[in-house]
Amino acid sequence: MKTIQKIILVSATIMSGVCVSSCSSFFEVTPSDNIVEGDFYKNREDLNASAVGMYESLAQEAHKFLLWGDARADMVTAGQADPDPYINEFVVNNVTTDNPYTNYAGIYRTIARCNRQMEKVYKVKQLDSKIADRDANAYYGEALLLRAICYYQLLRTYAKFPIITTDFAEQITYVNSAGETIKEPTLSLSSEEIRSIYRMPANQQEVWTLVYNDVLTALGMIPVNYQWNGETLSANERYGRVSQPLAATYAAEIALWLGQYQVASSFCDLIIQNVSHNLGTSGTWFNQFSASNAAGHSMFALGYQYTKSFETNRLQEFTSSVREDGGRYYLKPVARMVEPLFKDDVSLTDADIRAQASYKVVDGDTVIWKYIGLDNVSSMRAPYASSASWQIMRSADAYLIKALADLQLNNYASAFNFINMVRTARGLVILDKLTFPYTNKAIMDQLIFDERAREFAFEGKRWYDLMLRSKLNGKNMLADAVANKYPAAQREAIRARLQNEINWYIPIDPVKWQ
Repeated sequence: MKTIQKIILVSATIMSGVCVSSCSSFFEVTPSDNIVEGDFYKNREDLNASAVGMYESLAQEAHKFLLWGDARADMVTAGQADPDPYINEFVVNNVTTDNPYTNYAGIYRTIARCNRQMEKVYKVKQLDSKIADRDANAYYGEALLLRAICYYQLLRTYAKFPIITTDFAEQITYVNSAGETIKEPTLSLSSEEIRSIYRMPANQQEVWTLVYNDVLTALGMIPVNYQWNGETLSANERYGRVSQPLAATYAAEIALWLGQYQVASSFCDLIIQNVSHNLGTSGTWFNQFSASNAAGHSMFALGYQYTKSFETNRLQEFTSSVREDGGRYYLKPVARMVEPLFKDDVSLTDADIRAQASYKVVDGDTVIWKYIGLDNVSSMRAPYASSASWQIMRSADAYLIKALADLQLNNYASAFNFINMVRTARGLVILDKLTFPYTNKAIMDQLIFDERAREFAFEGKRWYDLMLRSKLNGKNMLADAVANKYPAAQREAIRARLQNEINWYIPIDPVKWQ
């Protein structure tokens, strides 16, 4: 890890042509344009305000996560008869570097704000005697975990991207050719000197290691039961900020990707046994999208607050077919893919709450309902007034990660048990061990990933689930799954393109999106 800790990096490509002035926009970390930093970072109130700013920049990227994780996968296609060309590039899996939705600057603004928070926390503690050691650690761990979440998103989306583990708004730290650690004021360096200093990580494994270790470190620093500065967070803050259960869930999912199945299974137990998190009931499932918070269901969500002006939640814009309400209908479900998925051969066809609440037909248009509906029946949100959150991680994640990990450990009974827990909580009947072939690994693998598809439909996870399934099975299962959503004449070309795993990643011109 010493090597990784020295990698305080920006890629040569992303810094190409970057002048000092452009750094202030790309990595702008000041909590408010009206705040002079010299007057900030003096007490815990400043730290809390700065923490809120970390989430604000990430929330603005939710519509991109819908494109990255769903538009490319098998359950989503273009809604418009004459599709927006940039949106359609994701739908047809032929994204170009000119596409503005490949812009990851918003994620790096969040990363920069996290780095700034970590570098300021213990300095502020020295200025404010009311900040206890555990509270300073909590603020540090919060920023560390949120940064790890950002890199985890980038790691599965882009083949190459810069790793930045320090705040270089004031100075840059690097290791020179003699092996010496050098610190230089940012303003003293030209863009050419900056490009010569930084390099890309050696490989993806280095980033996996960095992310995993950061999540584990944060797990030991973030307080239990949302106690911050001796106070319990409000419901909105509780689900809108990272937490210790969230860290454990991420540790479980990353361990699953890394092949550490017993570790993944054990981490899931921390959430499953936590009384603050549960699967909820069928009747409350849609609350996580229609209510201001989702007790029990949600673990971490990016919230949205709209003004009274003509401003719209971009999730509403992307999914609504009602033009006068601000909808652009960029994306819609692939009906022939989702309808069989949500039809259960054991339960009644309309028993699954997720089938009622994930997608609907509105005035002849099949729409993604989660971000435009007020209930699971027919009531739509008012024009320009969707406050639907983007769910990053939910309690159900832990149950389904547990099922996958236990399946890889050949613990079929446990995997089957956790699948049934999710099914019954969503209104479906329990599958019977006496009649269901739960010891057939291939059938169970299909069952779990189908359950994940129903549970997290249109929440930016499907593409990455297909990547994970391919990894767990040791063969490219993504190409066949995605190709099936296209007309028959197009399938072979799409399948051939996606057989090359480099095409699983979004291309980017980092100079364009600096």
